[in-house]
Amino acid sequence: MPRLRLDAAPSMLENRTNTLKAKAAATGVVAQKMQGPSLRPRAVLGDLTKTAAVASNQIKNDNVGKEELKKPTMGVAVKKTLQSNILKKNVITAAPKPAIKKPELESYSSKQLPVEDIDLDRDNPQLVSYYAKDIYQYLRQLEKTYAIRQHYMDGYVIRPTMRTILVDWLVDVHGRFKMLQETLYLTIAVMDSFLQADPTINRRELQLVGLTAMLIAAKFEETWAPEVNDFVYMSDKAYTSKDVLNMECRMLRKLNFALGRPLPLHFLRRNTQAASQILDQVDVLHHTLSKYLMELTLPEYGFCHYLPSELAAAALCLSLRILDENDTDPSKLWNHSMVFYSGYSYEYLEPLMEKLSSLIASADASKFQAVRKKYACSKLYNISTIPHLKSPLVTVLAKRASVKN
Repeated sequence: MPRLRLDAAPSMLENRTNTLKAKAAATGVVAQKMQGPSLRPRAVLGDLTKTAAVASNQIKNDNVGKEELKKPTMGVAVKKTLQSNILKKNVITAAPKPAIKKPELESYSSKQLPVEDIDLDRDNPQLVSYYAKDIYQYLRQLEKTYAIRQHYMDGYVIRPTMRTILVDWLVDVHGRFKMLQETLYLTIAVMDSFLQADPTINRRELQLVGLTAMLIAAKFEETWAPEVNDFVYMSDKAYTSKDVLNMECRMLRKLNFALGRPLPLHFLRRNTQAASQILDQVDVLHHTLSKYLMELTLPEYGFCHYLPSELAAAALCLSLRILDENDTDPSKLWNHSMVFYSGYSYEYLEPLMEKLSSLIASADASKFQAVRKKYACSKLYNISTIPHLKSPLVTVLAKRASVKN
């Protein structure tokens, strides 16, 4: 593989100034200030949708007691018996109060367990509360359509270790360009999807595939994508701009322009939203640690085949256990509401959490330190260096993973 150059930052596109005020003056419309997205914490979970008021009409007496009793000519004993029967018939029993059922969220569980609705905040348009459940249901279908096969490199000229070296380098390149997190995850997704579809890629072309995948992802996710020459410079001019453009066309045709694979970040945000409202103990440290765990899996070939929703759920569940190690009851950390919103039970996620713990335990001694160095900065709360990552819990889970392997 050509030498990977990271000694200089690329030239970035300049920001363009928006001329809304000039356009408004030309059309005679008074420009109004746009209010940005609210930075307040998510609203605390309120009551579920109120049920309809129960009708309070009293049951009628079926005309009991309206008939007048004639004076009987029978004996005293018969008279008392008749009067007692009439009194029993005239007793008005209270109408039973109809049971008020809590509204359910469209058959949340086959066991009819109550699940809290986290989509009651209708004031924040960024949460798309009206469509959130349908959106994530569709994303779970889509991730299976774009799934990566396990051991897809079997029989290839390139080896999994080459992929690990390339991804570790791409993490550094992504940091130099200062692009969005989504761009990095989509880069790896596009690269793996293409390598799975085209087994003819050789060693010399592998770095070009990685660079071109990042160019495609940047065009898909970024407002201002880096130029082609910036990626050429990053490769130490091992390729020309024509090589990058030709590979871009080749990759897009092979993928049939299908770039909408869901990312682990999408599911993690949903899971964190649910955990913060349901468990009431999730903060930014849990979210950041989950992102660190997910990003540790990017260079690892053995994690390619896991669905994005699986990685997101396992990363958050493990971060809850690591940071809240005093609470040893998994059912409290991952209750039935979290099972519903994440789609996975604790028992299902446990083997994957053991593998993630194995990554944590070996991160210090690994030759590939790009992700660990990235999360060792104060901006990301030095999350890769916290002492919790060396806790007995992580050690025990890592040993279980090594035994199973």
